[in-house]
Amino acid sequence: MHKSLTDSATEQTNIRTNLLLFKTHLPSLPPTYWFFQSLTEPQFDKLLKDLEQEQHKDEKQKIRCKVCGHPITSTQYKIEVNEQHHHFFSNPIGMLYEMGCFSAANGCINKGTPTLEHTWFTAYAWRFAFCSNCFMHLGWFYQSEHNHFYGLILENLDEVV
Repeated sequence: MHKSLTDSATEQTNIRTNLLLFKTHLPSLPPTYWFFQSLTEPQFDKLLKDLEQEQHKDEKQKIRCKVCGHPITSTQYKIEVNEQHHHFFSNPIGMLYEMGCFSAANGCINKGTPTLEHTWFTAYAWRFAFCSNCFMHLGWFYQSEHNHFYGLILENLDEVV
């Protein structure tokens, strides 16, 4: 069955009207909308698969608070300070800590006034570092004039493998 000329003209008018309505709403559409609209179904499926794999890889690298499971840092932030990642220290009252050094710990909040008193790293002042979710003491934030890092108590962390 063929469409009549009147039906085709009406369809074209409807398309134009819809396009005009669509164009008036363009400013409210995010740029990502256009990106996803341009993908073919196989491209979209591949992108989705890649994102899922990347997310799974990130989850494997997460280091979490042992108490609440909140993400604290990642294996990619492990660093060496004084040529070691792992350190063993005891505080003035004799408590022993096994600590790992990290360049970043976005899941921590730092509290207290920086102090050089009883520091385990020469020229580095320290503050307490707590889990930003449950406030468990996770270690210390160390800062010097030109550098900073976290010394986190490994016993209080879970590394997702």
